[in-house]
Amino acid sequence: MNSQTILGNISDARITACGLRIEGEEMAVLRPFIEAARDLEGTFALNIAAQSEGRNSTTSQRNSFSAGSLGQTQVAINRSGRVRVTLVVTDGAGKSLCDLDQTIELSLPTTKI
Repeated sequence: MNSQTILGNISDARITACGLRIEGEEMAVLRPFIEAARDLEGTFALNIAAQSEGRNSTTSQRNSFSAGSLGQTQVAINRSGRVRVTLVVTDGAGKSLCDLDQTIELSLPTTKI
């Protein structure tokens, strides 16, 4: 899995797509995104909980966004284990725009000989 898109649940017609893009070989780079039908501003909360080989780690971000884009937000994590990702996006008035709650397995990169 070195390039994958996981789509979230859209709850407002102003959003045409939302979710998480996963890229990278050695490390998994997680990039939350929205595509808005028009200029939009609000906030988003991204939470990541990773489990691998007896280790647990968590990270979270809460930021505002504008111009209908989450910008260049990204989180890099190791590619070994299970990851639970939650994303909640709301407009400036606090109305839900989209959300995602997904657990995924990130496989180790293949060894090149």
